[in-house]
Amino acid sequence: MANTMLQQWPQAKTTEINLINEIEEAHLEWQRARRFFESVTDPDLIDYAIYNLQAAERRYAYLLKLVRQEGREVI
Repeated sequence: MANTMLQQWPQAKTTEINLINEIEEAHLEWQRARRFFESVTDPDLIDYAIYNLQAAERRYAYLLKLVRQEGREVI
């Protein structure tokens, strides 16, 4: 039984690191989308900028929700 726990630990740690990396990337994506939205002036791009910003916000919020559901603290 202890051997099984040791085998699962590296995988759990890797999954946690991947989630942290994904959250960081989602945050950067959200910031980029916000900057793009703030800078866009072409009426044809405004709808795209809004959609892109909302999608990035929702992805970031979803990942944070996953972490909270696992009982971890989000910094």
